[in-house]
Amino acid sequence: MPGFTIHIAIAKEYAKKHEKEIKNIDEFVEGTIAPDYIPIENKDINKSQTHYGIWGDWSKDDQEIHLQAFLKDEKVDLNREYWKGYFIHLLADDYFDRIYFRQEAKQAKENQDTFHNDYDCLNTEIIKRYHVEPKEKIKKYMKQIEEKTKYLQLEKIIQFIEEMSNIDLEKQVELIKQKEWRE
Repeated sequence: MPGFTIHIAIAKEYAKKHEKEIKNIDEFVEGTIAPDYIPIENKDINKSQTHYGIWGDWSKDDQEIHLQAFLKDEKVDLNREYWKGYFIHLLADDYFDRIYFRQEAKQAKENQDTFHNDYDCLNTEIIKRYHVEPKEKIKKYMKQIEEKTKYLQLEKIIQFIEEMSNIDLEKQVELIKQKEWRE
């Protein structure tokens, strides 16, 4: 699953590429960090709840995100930037681990490791490249260290950010609804 810096970079790039759709970038970014930040802020809520799925120890367990459950949630309003940001976060998490970085995730899990140190190694370049301005409440989770990454490569992360920022949210909603209908 991407760290805060990658999620914010995706949100900023998405908003830039879809400026007619995203009117309030602050609300959009707030939504894109919410699924990971809410459990930090409120210990009574866990990532299984905020990610509409099953969340265990990432270094050992596969994570599941039930996008259909998100779309059925009564409080979700995809006409609001916050919920669009939240949705793009869930899509990015699902795509990151299950598809795009599948081999890297498998290798890290075999080592009972995570990507956290790699995120810290990549943050400086991502912050600079995408003009990410960390919100005060999450700055401490966006460390910047000068080390070589163990699993993730900057070029592939940049490709991921670009690909996720190009998606069509409406089309994704339709694909998820069609998938549910077929299951």
